[in-house]
Amino acid sequence: MTARSTGSTAAASPALEFDEFDRRGKLVTLGWEGAQHLSQTGLVEVLPAGRDTWRLIPSGAVGSVRVEGLSVRVLPAASLGLTQLFFLLDHAADDTFLPSAVQARDDDELWVSVAESLAQLAHAALAPGLLRGYRRVDEALTTVRGRIRLGDQIRRRPGMTIPLEVSYSEFTPDIAENRILRTAAHRLQFLPDLPDSTRRRLAMVDARLADATLIPQGAPTPTWTPSRLNARFQDVLALADRIVRRISVEVEDGHASSAAFVTEMPALFERFIESELTAALHGHGGRLLQNPVVDLSSGTETDIGDSATDTDATDSGTASPGRHVSTSGRHRAPAAEGENISVRTGLVYEVDGDPVTTFVATYPTDRRARAAEHYRLLAACTALGVDRAYLVYPAQRRDDAPQPRRIVHTDISIVEYPVDLSEGPAASRRAIVELAQQARTLAATPAARHRTEGRRHAR
Repeated sequence: MTARSTGSTAAASPALEFDEFDRRGKLVTLGWEGAQHLSQTGLVEVLPAGRDTWRLIPSGAVGSVRVEGLSVRVLPAASLGLTQLFFLLDHAADDTFLPSAVQARDDDELWVSVAESLAQLAHAALAPGLLRGYRRVDEALTTVRGRIRLGDQIRRRPGMTIPLEVSYSEFTPDIAENRILRTAAHRLQFLPDLPDSTRRRLAMVDARLADATLIPQGAPTPTWTPSRLNARFQDVLALADRIVRRISVEVEDGHASSAAFVTEMPALFERFIESELTAALHGHGGRLLQNPVVDLSSGTETDIGDSATDTDATDSGTASPGRHVSTSGRHRAPAAEGENISVRTGLVYEVDGDPVTTFVATYPTDRRARAAEHYRLLAACTALGVDRAYLVYPAQRRDDAPQPRRIVHTDISIVEYPVDLSEGPAASRRAIVELAQQARTLAATPAARHRTEGRRHAR
């Protein structure tokens, strides 16, 4: 495969950069195989625009792809650098690796930052010695080792005494932790434009772990569990695991023919918000429910007189405020289950079994694109019986602040809550902690909860 660039477009910018919402794209001269390989990464759409000329248009993902001399980057619209984006991948609230393990500036190149960080962490982890563990081995031997697998012996070799199907535990460096670490170092050392010192250090890690089996490209990544025995490896394993899962490197003739790191920003942002809110709101009698489905229709209306009777009962205080009247006048069960109107309610925070508020994380930064989420939150508040919901989205400007929006003819407020991702994970985490504190404040004021079910809407 040959990727070449001619003309003013490629000569001026050997590294093409796009905004993730760019729909105009850029022209590039590229061979057929190079264009096909670039299209397979899913980072950009590759549309023909002439002889060996293609128009590259972002497809909705973000990341960085390098195909034999042509580097293509799609940057998040939320002012988030690629190195900071890597910090948020597979984010977990209790993962101490994210804030400190990868040392990189905003203007660093992704591949160099990741390779240097892995080399530094790997050498520190391997300095005291290799990590070994017990691994089960099933094989056929001429002598007894471990235990004989009688079932396999009879099924595979009926009437034969040797070889024997045996299973035994071997104390070996060929364990999941070393396999992941070696595979990450092996792939990164073939990347172009790496400093010679970084490439040598990665090759040393690869050679040190030569007894560990490499993970083939596209094969499942083995799982590992943090423990006291692998404590010194946990930071480097967190990075290596992300490299093996997220970064694809294909090697031909001892050189990287392509390298790709592609991720979906909406899913990444939603996972980040969900994990941080779950950690911040855990305990104290409360819990965060993951997108429960609630029926918006509790039944069918009966005659107007019965409805008025129930409304008067609610207004006179004989019924519990904010809850449906238990008499059989206003609502009745639907005739069939299929007549229910259900709505997904986002991340619902409830205390002692009662909903307090709900959160919806949405990535599109266009205000018009967020309108649909307002409708969804309005329906969720009505179904849950709460009067406040939060729409969490990436901030477009550094001075963006939360903005409550009161819905007309109701006492429901939807708070647009921006989170500035450009400040890094630590600042983003503080913003989510402040959001969780607002939810806890709502839980401490019962008068602000459960007022929608008895409300009379304007017609």
